[in-house]
Amino acid sequence: MIAPPATDALRRRLTESLDRDGRFPEEWLRLAFGRVTREKFAPDSVWHWSDGAWSPVNRRADPEGWAGLVYHPTAALITQVGDGAPAPHGPSAGPTSSMSSAEVVLAMLAALDLRPGHSVLEIGSGTGYNAALLCERVGAERVVTIEIDPLIAEHAGKRLGSAGHHPLVVCGDGEAGHPDRAPYDRLISTASVRRVPPAWLRQVVPGGLLVVPWHPNASGFGLMRLRMGDDGTARGRFRGWESFMPVRGQRLTRPDVVALWDATWEDSEEIAGDAGLLELSSAAARFALGARLPGVCVLAHADGLLLVSEEAGSWAWTKGEATYRHGPRDLVTEAGRFLAWWREQGTPGTEEFGITVTPDEQRVWLREERHVLQRILRDGTAVTESLT
Repeated sequence: MIAPPATDALRRRLTESLDRDGRFPEEWLRLAFGRVTREKFAPDSVWHWSDGAWSPVNRRADPEGWAGLVYHPTAALITQVGDGAPAPHGPSAGPTSSMSSAEVVLAMLAALDLRPGHSVLEIGSGTGYNAALLCERVGAERVVTIEIDPLIAEHAGKRLGSAGHHPLVVCGDGEAGHPDRAPYDRLISTASVRRVPPAWLRQVVPGGLLVVPWHPNASGFGLMRLRMGDDGTARGRFRGWESFMPVRGQRLTRPDVVALWDATWEDSEEIAGDAGLLELSSAAARFALGARLPGVCVLAHADGLLLVSEEAGSWAWTKGEATYRHGPRDLVTEAGRFLAWWREQGTPGTEEFGITVTPDEQRVWLREERHVLQRILRDGTAVTESLT
């Protein structure tokens, strides 16, 4: 097992780096981060992407490699792939649980504006690390954390107990929340959603905050910071570039790009030049795309940029000198219309977009609530403003 001084050095370097970057806007975050050590919440086997597949890294077999992943300054620690039964290749082998990077954890806790005396509901216990930080701030008796995976929930409870924290750990569907201990002053989700569950609105007090990652498509990202109103409606704006795994009930099937490419490449249509698609390489453009064309995601593929729709068979790919498209949906034309709109709006970034959530629908808007770009109905149907 890795010697304590080695993990101490990694922890110290990470803390110094976070401090230089201003990741401790409040002193309680610095103190809690120092008291709750990440390695105590990391499983003995974690996962690392290598040679085109996810491979396990074991604490005893490779202590230095394991510790390097646990204390990586920017990357999430992958703790489960394939819902615990990973295949060696294919979409089912993707990450399904993780410990977020330290900078992301701190950013979310800062956005939550957590104060002593607050009660908090956490969606997605994971390793228990985030719940431990919550306990440091408000006390374990005011923290409820819910996890859908029974084994993950069990291990989170054990790690929390070993660290001296005893919040209520619930095994269940996070989309339903935990009404038995409601209402809560704060709700934080470590799993992303396309549609904020109505149950969450009912379980947060008026004036309370929800910090929830957004998942408009298979490559979506960003955080919603919502304030509950007296009328049961939550409003707020987006922030950041964080990306999270979705709650299980709202997963989107990530396109099997390799299979789609192999099956349709020979039938694709070639267009000279990049068709403007390379502009979608910017994070701001990709975030705005999630608001205007939520069923389309942008992925890196074959040293180029790939747009692919949730509808099977439609894609557009460019490497700069030429563009190729395939399928019934003309993604080159749609992307061109989107980019023209985005430029006309002044290329807005994440913080200029907002969201309003009611029990019946969710509205994404630009700058003002009346400028609605997308509606998601209670059944999950997305309705967007036309780009024509």
